Amino acid sequence: MIYSLLKKSDDEDIPIILAAYNQPSVSQFISIDEDNYWIYVTETDNVFFYKIYVNDVLVATTQIELINRVLYMSIVVFPKYQNQGIGKIILKDIQSGKLKLDFTKIMVSVDEKNIASLKLFEKCGFVCVGKDEELFKYVYIIN
Repeated sequence: MIYSLLKKSDDEDIPIILAAYNQPSVSQFISIDEDNYWIYVTETDNVFFYKIYVNDVLVATTQIELINRVLYMSIVVFPKYQNQGIGKIILKDIQSGKLKLDFTKIMVSVDEKNIASLKLFEKCGFVCVGKDEELFKYVYIIN
């Protein structure tokens, strides 16, 4: 698995990412402001957007925001590559420090209808700490 930091708002892979994000199985859980999102993730301090490749194929993305050593994140595995263990590998890589970010815990919000993600985070050691409307809040503490 190769992690490539998105560095410019006109990156050549953005159309591929948008095509995946616009598929119903993804768009029901994530929406972005296409006019401003790419500038935000490439120009904001402590915000990181990684493109994730397997065998030179773009299969997923992760957006990370680091605030006071708390890592807030989202993962999108493209529909064609879901249910293959990719999300679990990404989470384990982040938990183990592969991205070289300085954090003591990870926080995620997961839509209550996103059963696959709920199961993934629970399998990877995240604990549910609350619910805000339709979003479950999960935390993972680094030992």
